[in-house]
Amino acid sequence: MKKSILSFLLIIVLILPVTVFAQEQDLNLNSNQPADPALKTKMESNVVAKVNNETITQKELQQTANVNQLLMKINRIDQQFVQTLTSTRSGKNVIEKYRKKQLDNLINNVLLQQKAKNEGITIPQSEKEKLYQKQKKSILENNNLSQEQYLSALKRQGFKNEKEYKQQFFNNPQLKVNRLIEKEVVSDIEVTEAEIKEVYEKNKEQFTKNNETQSLEKVKPQIKAMIKQQKRNKQISDYVSQLRKQAEITKNI
Repeated sequence: MKKSILSFLLIIVLILPVTVFAQEQDLNLNSNQPADPALKTKMESNVVAKVNNETITQKELQQTANVNQLLMKINRIDQQFVQTLTSTRSGKNVIEKYRKKQLDNLINNVLLQQKAKNEGITIPQSEKEKLYQKQKKSILENNNLSQEQYLSALKRQGFKNEKEYKQQFFNNPQLKVNRLIEKEVVSDIEVTEAEIKEVYEKNKEQFTKNNETQSLEKVKPQIKAMIKQQKRNKQISDYVSQLRKQAEITKNI
C-alpha cells in the first residue's frame, strides 16, 4: 500500500504540505504497519470514532499519530527519554493524550470535509494545477531537490510517476477544506492601525536590531502578518467548535 505523501493537516495551520519527503535512509522499518497480519486486519476494522455517519478507524489514527515513528525520531536524540515514555505510567499517559489529540484533529478535519461537501465547494482543474505547481516549487526549494531527485523521491514513496502523484494531490479533500475556510471563515479578516501600534508598544523589546529599537514603520508588515494569523487561528477554531456542537460525535478511546 502506498505511503501517503499528503498527510492530513492540522487544520489550524491550513497550508498545503511542503515538507512531504521524510528522511528515510536511516529507517529500515515501515513504522505504520504492524508485523502481525491479523493485527493489521483488526486495525483496519476497529472504529475509534464516528463523526455523523462517517467512521474513523484505528488504522487511520495510527497513520496520523504515527507514534512509532515519532518515538524513533526522539530515540535518536534521547534514548532515556523514550524509555521513560514507553515504560512508565506517566509516560504512557503522555502518549495516550497525544493519540487522543490527534484523534480530535482527525475529527475536526472530517467535519470540515463534510461541510465542504455539503456546501458544494469545487475547485477548477486549472486552479488545482496552479496549487500543485506552487507546492512542487516549495518542495524543490525547501529540500534542495532537482527534478530527477523529486521523481526519485516519489518512486520511493510508491508512486509510478509524477502523474500518479499529481492525481492524488488533485483528489486530496484538503484542497476543498482550504477553499471552504478561505471563503466562509477568514475572508473578512482586517487588521487596524491601532492594533498594530498596540502590539508594537507592548513588545518593543522584541523589535530590536544591533541594540537599537526598530521603527514601527519598519516592522509594521511583520506585526500585521502576526495579528492576521492570530485572528485566522481564532476564527477557524471557533468555526470548528460550532461544527462539533452541531455534529453527532462518538469516540471509543
